[in-house]
Amino acid sequence: MEFHVEDNPDPLDIEVLETQIRREASAAMGLGDEVELAIFVRDAGKVVAGISGWTWGDCCELQSLWVKPSLRGRGLATRLIAAAETEAAARGCTQTVHFTYDFQARALYERNGYELAGRVEDFPTGTDVLWYRKRLNPEPIALTVVAENAGFSARSGSEGESAPTEG
Repeated sequence: MEFHVEDNPDPLDIEVLETQIRREASAAMGLGDEVELAIFVRDAGKVVAGISGWTWGDCCELQSLWVKPSLRGRGLATRLIAAAETEAAARGCTQTVHFTYDFQARALYERNGYELAGRVEDFPTGTDVLWYRKRLNPEPIALTVVAENAGFSARSGSEGESAPTEG
């Protein structure tokens, strides 16, 4: 056997590693297979923003979030995060995590209800790596719509009545 250090490995070789790790994790935990999750914003067929990650069992990891610089500040990142959370919850996920750097999207995640779960300082030197987590509530989005369509208020459960809301 020989060790080979590769700066530009064949993506198929990397896939062998990832496939084997997933297969063994699925067998050990009995949670089924990891399922990719990706949401894209396209303009004339070209990707201008998106978020991707995976779900497995009751968890979701969001790995990549990007918005074209000229489109930033329009709420696309927040909407992509919300869409990914909605899809994760629909798949039965109760939490999501995202790995980012201190110089990147820290405020974005905190504004969207994520809590800092871990930090490694000076990784790389000059910034910290951050691990954020948000608990999801995979409940009544669909039930609320059904209740409203049936003529019931989702807040009170009474036909035609609405409970006061805080504002």
